[in-house]
Amino acid sequence: MLVRIFSSVCVYVLKGKDLDNKEKIELKRLRVTMVTKALFIFIGIILMQLIAYMLCVLGYTVFGIAQGIGYARALAEITILNTTKSTNLMLTISAVSAILSFIWCAILYKKSGFRADSMDYRKVFSVKNIMMIFFTAAGCCIILTFLLSGLTALMPGVFKNYTKLMSNFETGNMAVTLAYAVFIGPVSEEMIFRGAIFDRFYIGFDYWVANILQAALFGLYHMNLVQGLYAFCLGIVLGVIVKATGSILCSMLTHIIFNGTSYILPIVLGSGNNIINIAVMFVLFVIAVLGIFGIKTFTGAVSHSN
Repeated sequence: MLVRIFSSVCVYVLKGKDLDNKEKIELKRLRVTMVTKALFIFIGIILMQLIAYMLCVLGYTVFGIAQGIGYARALAEITILNTTKSTNLMLTISAVSAILSFIWCAILYKKSGFRADSMDYRKVFSVKNIMMIFFTAAGCCIILTFLLSGLTALMPGVFKNYTKLMSNFETGNMAVTLAYAVFIGPVSEEMIFRGAIFDRFYIGFDYWVANILQAALFGLYHMNLVQGLYAFCLGIVLGVIVKATGSILCSMLTHIIFNGTSYILPIVLGSGNNIINIAVMFVLFVIAVLGIFGIKTFTGAVSHSN
């Protein structure tokens, strides 16, 4: 996969040398326009979090007043929320932001005129593709999780903020956490990054360059070095799946399975029984190998389509 990315970028660079001056100027203008549009969307979803925060604070305050606790006390309660309530509030804000961002980016995605109008969803969601998506998503999650665990053990100081962030999520309401992390978040992020943003980059750049750019913004969006690297790798794979299958629904499903696997892993690895743990590790190893095979297959499909 890395060899294909490198060779595609080299071809992309060499292509520019074959253009005359007028074509180069037009291409440069197109790329500047598309990058500007993509960054505008990216900044927009960041601002959407601020809008979501204000809406949630307003809703909490109105609810407090309706309960008879008064405006001043309702505002005061927001500032002195305990860890559990604070986590739930942040999850609610994130969910509201994700929904607003999804609606906005879905409109932008719909306006992209280069995509095929008709699609054979029976073929896209064939049993073979579903199995490939499952093993690719679960396999990627297993590989990245174990790599992350190894790096955390080697460099605990670097991963301190990430570990604290993850522990904060554990204090929140489980239903709210799962709803956001396993469904709302993945669906919204796919529409944003593999939908609206990727489309803008893809108009101005070759596929692999566009894929790397959207994955870089996806990593930056997580505002954390560890999560950023994690998200960048995932973003590349999700971009490959969108291109290989031709449907953003496939990348949404992949992202949902990936996040769901990340919640299941600590449960299946925490039995404490050595025999069961060995069996589980073997199964996880097999899934990881199948995940690598899935990535290779999807990448091959992308190469054939270019």
